[in-house]
Amino acid sequence: MNKIKESLLKLWNVLWRPLIAIILGLIVGAVVILIVGYNPISIYATMFQKSFFTVYYLLQSLTRSVPIIVCSLSVIAAWRAGYINLGAEGQMILGGFAATVVAVYMPGPVFLVMIAAILSGMVAGAAYALFAAFIYDKFNVSIVISTLMMNYIANYITTYFITFPLRDPSNSIAIQTREIPVAMHLPRIISNKPFNIGFFIALGLVFLMMFIVSSTKFGYESKMTGLNPVFAQYGGVKKSKVMYSTMALSGAIAACAGMLEIFGVKFRFSEGMFTSTSYAWTGLMAGLISALHPVGAFFSSIFLAGMQVGGQSIQLSTGIPVQVATLIQSTIMLFVSVHLFANFKKRRKKKDVVNLKKAGDK
Repeated sequence: MNKIKESLLKLWNVLWRPLIAIILGLIVGAVVILIVGYNPISIYATMFQKSFFTVYYLLQSLTRSVPIIVCSLSVIAAWRAGYINLGAEGQMILGGFAATVVAVYMPGPVFLVMIAAILSGMVAGAAYALFAAFIYDKFNVSIVISTLMMNYIANYITTYFITFPLRDPSNSIAIQTREIPVAMHLPRIISNKPFNIGFFIALGLVFLMMFIVSSTKFGYESKMTGLNPVFAQYGGVKKSKVMYSTMALSGAIAACAGMLEIFGVKFRFSEGMFTSTSYAWTGLMAGLISALHPVGAFFSSIFLAGMQVGGQSIQLSTGIPVQVATLIQSTIMLFVSVHLFANFKKRRKKKDVVNLKKAGDK
């Protein structure tokens, strides 16, 4: 009985922040809907019905949540250690592209090609993140700026390849690669529905991340580095080793997000497939909403995916613009940012007090 209470308490500690942020976001959204002349109760009822409470739309929401969940795990891996990786989009682009190219052009048995494609994608994503870590380590180039700018580089490089040398010759209109072999498509849970085992792979990655952060030496060292890098270094943690390992893990996970979308839903790499959908940035939202906790990020990702699916549905059925759903997401992020900023000010204040005491002692 006590163990059950402890588990429920831990779950509540994870979920209460995102729940409050979501409620406040919905309240602000309701005010906006009232201002434009609609009934917020009716609109929300329609939105949630067409995102979670109808089987067809629920499967759509769960399918859309897969890359968002995995991108949120990528964010958590880096941000927990204090490295603000904003390059999940570029890493998932390169990872998904590399895996697609291998799957389409590499000869051999399907099983071996599939393994090679997955490894190629993860290596590409990890290497792209490691480059940002390298230039920070050697030239003190901000990881925030470099990873953000590298998103554009990855997008334009892959666009060139799929526009010219690797373009599908059977389609003169769409800018895309050839389709990956049918044998490499992720199995669907329900026939004629896009929902596939990618969702359960993402769930498995959540449990894997929980194990890494709570039960491994690497998880402990990355957490200590994120909380207090000076203390961690004094305690024997090698900062550069943690940085490279963390960024490589973050990039590899982001690549998995791209691969799950391609092998489970799209079956080819096409222009703008990751930039127009904003999977990486929605994953960033989910990670921050959950205070960088994998379980909280899992539920936050599903909720945000449902908001996107429901937002598109209400635009078609009621005339409410889809931007209302985006407004609610942005408002949720705003309330989370206020919480993060308050925590940052508290830590900064404590640090200033410690520095003043040290100065007084001298």
